[in-house]
Amino acid sequence: MRYAFIILKWEIQKILSSWKKTMAVFLIPAAVMVFAINLFPKLLTYLSTGSLGSQRVIVIDAPESFMNYDDPKLGNYQFKYINSEDIPGGFCEESIYSYVNDGNIVAIFITESPAGFDDEVKDYYRHAFQDNEKVRATTYISVVYNEEKFLSETKAEQFSYDIIAEYTESVKNRYFEEYVGEGNENLNIDEYNPITFVLDNRSVANSQAAHIIPGIMVILMYYCSYSLSCDMIAMEKNRGFLNKLIMTPASAKAILWGKALAANILVTGSSLITFLFLFLSSWLNRSNEAGSLLPFGLMLMPDQLLYMILSIPAATLVMTTFCFIVAMELERFEDAVANMQFVLLLLMFGFFIQMFYYFDPVWLEFIIPVHNMIILLKMILLSQVNIIQFIVVVGTNVFLGVVLLNRCADEITGGKDDRGNKRFKKILFR
Repeated sequence: MRYAFIILKWEIQKILSSWKKTMAVFLIPAAVMVFAINLFPKLLTYLSTGSLGSQRVIVIDAPESFMNYDDPKLGNYQFKYINSEDIPGGFCEESIYSYVNDGNIVAIFITESPAGFDDEVKDYYRHAFQDNEKVRATTYISVVYNEEKFLSETKAEQFSYDIIAEYTESVKNRYFEEYVGEGNENLNIDEYNPITFVLDNRSVANSQAAHIIPGIMVILMYYCSYSLSCDMIAMEKNRGFLNKLIMTPASAKAILWGKALAANILVTGSSLITFLFLFLSSWLNRSNEAGSLLPFGLMLMPDQLLYMILSIPAATLVMTTFCFIVAMELERFEDAVANMQFVLLLLMFGFFIQMFYYFDPVWLEFIIPVHNMIILLKMILLSQVNIIQFIVVVGTNVFLGVVLLNRCADEITGGKDDRGNKRFKKILFR
């Protein structure tokens, strides 16, 4: 145990003593991934609209109330106002779809009243609030999009939620104050209550992030495990340093446990930093773009955060010991690296599957090493995890990690037990 602690301390100091290695383990992977996540919606916008700027919206027959409407979310859109009489080819279905075929969203303000959109809306609320009469309104807002364009429907729904819904609510509130009396308010949820604000956004943000964050974190966990294993085992074996280390009084298991625990601590720290980056990226995403991989409002409760922190070392142990086995069994350094990288490709493939996997997991998935970590993180973010699932996942990964570590020790000692290995060392150093 003493030798394992010495190896652990030595390996951690070796990484932390070099700022380049420290950056490579703790900051660069998380920073690159967060950059890619925030770049992703911009690329989707370009694919769907041909522009990297704000989403373009064509507004037809906009009333004065909408043109004077002020909201911070308007900055996410680029508006072009036109009258139906000025549309080339006339106001018809073909001319409207000529706009949406270019990736635009079209918002049409429609009314049957000759008085105009604003006047009819005003009369409607006057009858509703002041005269207490039920009247039929012929005004409505139609949002048109191209179903064949990628993400066009999603962006149209977001525009309806961000702009149209807020605009109609502001109109209702303005006439409510005018006809009922200023100072009177509807019974609405206090939107300025921070607890209400967090919980309202959290449920939506976590459910969407549950398909993204688990795969990202497991990929980065394996990347760090693979990088550290290459440095701790493959490179030392290639240089012959590992053979010299084996001839010291430390047993093979002590050497491997020290290296594995050091890698575990470093990867766990890197994973938590990655999650912090993802968490901050979510809360800084105030625009909440339709194609965003991290929607605004990600939040974990204390028990969920505890589940995540305790499960990371167990999954890391499996990844690290697997990389140790590959590095020990393959003679050439290049072959070991290629085999470790192949698993990284499999995890990336699984990540894209999880993005569109909306079915409930079966119990078999909780006993598949590494994959069960993705499922557990997904259940944590969905607030659906229970203690039994957590114990099964952690127990499975720890058990397999110990088995693989013992198998790796046998590779070093040639199948001898620790006692035979110690007798060999005593004879060697006599």
